[in-house]
Amino acid sequence: MKLKHYTLKNFLSSQEIDSFNYNIKQEFKSDTGDLTLYHQKISTSIIEKIKKCIGEFTIRHSHIYNLKQPYRLHCDSGQENNSYYTIIVPLDKNPQGGLFIMNQWSDKAYSLDDYYTQNIQSVLNFEERKEKINEFNPNISLPDTIDFKHIKDKRGFSVKDYIDYEYNKAIMYPGKYYHCSQNVENFTSKKSLAIFTNETLHT
Repeated sequence: MKLKHYTLKNFLSSQEIDSFNYNIKQEFKSDTGDLTLYHQKISTSIIEKIKKCIGEFTIRHSHIYNLKQPYRLHCDSGQENNSYYTIIVPLDKNPQGGLFIMNQWSDKAYSLDDYYTQNIQSVLNFEERKEKINEFNPNISLPDTIDFKHIKDKRGFSVKDYIDYEYNKAIMYPGKYYHCSQNVENFTSKKSLAIFTNETLHT
């Protein structure tokens, strides 16, 4: 599976940013920092800008997230086996770190860590990862650096791409790839718009 990633600076207009709704929220508790999601309806103007990069798609769901710790390894495949691109747009004026995209991928979304309370995705143990994650290699590991200090089990993964977070820069990448936020010294919080898409199937 070889789909490229795209980045677009100054992605959202001020009107689009002001139109976001913070009334519908969902909270996930964690001993290491809670996560809040604010569910969004994406405007036609935003959809058209995304189409220019990735072509036709349907939106699975979208939200603005506000978290108190860097995201750990996960993929955004969903449950229908037709995941397409994930779009992330940092909304912090000075976002911390960046995004690591791995060489490993799955057709179905799994959790690799149970740090957030959820019952949507099953958490894979090490043996299950060998079976269910494509390109998973138990003989390799992510480096033991501050970038990956938040990843409990680094075995089996290798970095495909790294993209710096910038305010209002859209990052579009295939959602099936495992990815994580970069850990940094004195991480405080992260706020971004996230849009999860499915491939449009032509019959």
